[in-house]
Amino acid sequence: MDLSDEALVENFKRTKDMTQFKSLVRRYQTRVYSAAVRILGNSDEAEEVVQDTFVKVHQNMDKFRHQASFAAWVFKIAHNQCVDLMRNKRRKRGFHLLSFDPQASASDQDDSLDANVVSQLADPTPGPEAQFDRDEQEHVIASSLQQLPETQREVLLLHDVEGFSYQEIADIVGASIGTVRSRLHYGRLKLRELLEPYFSTHNMSTAPR
Repeated sequence: MDLSDEALVENFKRTKDMTQFKSLVRRYQTRVYSAAVRILGNSDEAEEVVQDTFVKVHQNMDKFRHQASFAAWVFKIAHNQCVDLMRNKRRKRGFHLLSFDPQASASDQDDSLDANVVSQLADPTPGPEAQFDRDEQEHVIASSLQQLPETQREVLLLHDVEGFSYQEIADIVGASIGTVRSRLHYGRLKLRELLEPYFSTHNMSTAPR
């Protein structure tokens, strides 16, 4: 029977047995990589984030407290690594990219609105009859995600793909729950707007006559 995150963490704190830590890494490295590559749009940078994240997790394990889940704590560290990497890239390029974030002060939105906007994002794999479309659809989704403001893209991924709660996401990104809800709402609307032309055309071209 697999041990819980909390049990693995406590075992590692007590014994410093690296097999306990490696179990945690195996449990989360793919999820962290998947989120990072979608946020950053670059696989090499995502791998760098994964490595740096788990170095910091290892260095700071004794500071982990159970007020938050271990998963949320890991993703908060990964979020900070992504932010640092993006800031460094902007500095090197000699410009500052402003993220248009009109919802930062917007009122909360009903989470039930547009709940199906990112169904393809959460599970991009089509049925067997359309397997040949998988790579193209994943490319379109990834490209569309990169067109979202960073704040919207990250919240959307954390909620609709990783399944974190509003409170957990607020803790991860350092924003209020209201701002998280608004970013998610506007991110879903924008993603649906970006994906609609492709999926409308795709559905029309593949519909039986």
